[in-house]
Amino acid sequence: MIPLIAASAMFLAASQAAVAAPTNAYKNCLKQASTQAKKDKVAGDAYEAYARNACGAQITGLRDALVAFEVKNGTKRKDAATDADLTVDDYLASSVDNYKFLAGVDAENAKAEADAKARAAAPPTAPAAQATPASAPKPPK
Repeated sequence: MIPLIAASAMFLAASQAAVAAPTNAYKNCLKQASTQAKKDKVAGDAYEAYARNACGAQITGLRDALVAFEVKNGTKRKDAATDADLTVDDYLASSVDNYKFLAGVDAENAKAEADAKARAAAPPTAPAAQATPASAPKPPK
């Protein structure tokens, strides 16, 4: 019984390794695309197309590996293709959300820095002189 469980575990680990390499390649590509998009100052709304273009080969590789894995495990090819597309889109959506968030934070930080520089560059204004009790007129008695 124990050898059967051990053999099953080794088989599953080996079969999942066929999906792990393309998954890691796709994740790394998305990280690199995000870094490059930030340098290229790509707008948040344009990032998804940018990432799809930059990671096209990795998307195809992961999709093919996922379809092959699921078909090998008894899933119909059409269903496996749909699942693979969803998985690829989930990774991309996560990257897009992260990029948009970071782009928003960067924009807010840049605005705050610009406001701080503007305040520092503006000459200080002297406060208006206020009447003190000694200089205030005395009410008549």
